[in-house]
This record gives sequence, C-alpha cells and structure tokens, in this order.
Amino acid sequence: MIRRVFGVGLYIVAGVFFHIVSMWAFIDGAALGANDAAFAKWLQIIRFAVPAILTLAAGLAITGFQDWRWDAGIVLLSAAGLTTLMAFGFASILIQEELRKIKMIPPMMPPDSVLRFFSDYFTGAGVIVVLALAGALLVMTSRSLEHWRKGTHSILTYRANLSRTRQDCRVR
Repeated sequence: MIRRVFGVGLYIVAGVFFHIVSMWAFIDGAALGANDAAFAKWLQIIRFAVPAILTLAAGLAITGFQDWRWDAGIVLLSAAGLTTLMAFGFASILIQEELRKIKMIPPMMPPDSVLRFFSDYFTGAGVIVVLALAGALLVMTSRSLEHWRKGTHSILTYRANLSRTRQDCRVR
C-alpha cells in the first residue's frame, strides 16, 4: 500500500514535469533573449523532460511495473489535458477586454508582451498532441491486453459469440 502511494506521488511529480515541458514548448525562443533562440528553448525542454521521464520510471519501478501502460498513459494524458486547459484559460483571460480594464492582468505583464512570449503555437500544440497520442495509445493497449487475457479482445469476438448464441436459439 505504501509503495502504491509513493508511486502515485511520483506520478504526480512526473505529470508536473511533463506539464512544464508542454508549457516551455509554447514559449517563443526569441523572447528568451538568447543568441541561439531555438537551442535555448529546446535545452529547457530537454532539461525538464529528463526529470519527467526519470520520475515516471521511478514511479513505475516502485509500483513493480504493474499496469505500467495504464499508469504512464494516464500521466501523459493528464499533463496534456492540464496544459490544454491552461493554454485556453490563459488565452481567454488575455483576450477579454473587460479584464484589462479592471486591472486583472498585472501591469508588469502587458498583454502584448505576454502574447509574444507564448507565441510558438505550432511547437506547443505539437508537444500536446504527442503527449496525448502517446498517453491514449498506452491506455488503449493496456485495456486491449487485459481483454486479450480474458478472451474478450474485440468486437469481432463479441459478434461471433452473439451470432453463435442466435444460431443455438434457432436450432432449438
């Protein structure tokens, strides 16, 4: 039980790191002020991706790799979902003229500079799609493997069993 709790804690930390990786993907490299903007951006993404992968692997190892596809898939889907939610929330706050009038946005962050800082939508969306697809594939394969073990692996098996049952009813 304590191993599972500790493993879930590491999954949460891994999810936070994957979320940070996704948020860094939205940052425009030129806004960082580095000479080689693309290198500086990808260096930061790799800097947070390594601990994300290591904490996810540590969490999976602590839980004995039991249902590892399901657990890893949920972590990746959660990080992609949280980043998507925050990106849309952030954009909707910056777009609202009413919020600018009531000084909801701090004066040290003028909306134009914030929008310029988070302007690499292509890379950001790409990272979110990769995380979501990888997570979805891991979750789907974990469930299909479970169904293979039980013998209920596809709709075709279900239909075949259903047609046999119907034929059995007609014969009687």
